[in-house]
Amino acid sequence: MKKIAVILVIAGVILAILAQYAYINDWIWFKVFHTLGFIGYIFIISGLAYFSLWLIHQFSRDERNRMKRYQHRHSGEEANTAQ
Repeated sequence: MKKIAVILVIAGVILAILAQYAYINDWIWFKVFHTLGFIGYIFIISGLAYFSLWLIHQFSRDERNRMKRYQHRHSGEEANTAQ
């Protein structure tokens, strides 16, 4: 999935640059390239959203593991102090 997201971002950047180039040089088919540029922006946003969600997932997984280690470590101490 990461490869697809990277490809989407790269394709989006290429389409956005192409649309800007068509606008600057007054190409005849500017409207087509303008639409492709908009699609490129959607690709860029989608790819970056995937990576943002992946990063948030990694942080939450690390935090869950840290909480499990903390609870495991302190549950043993509580049992020892109760005796």
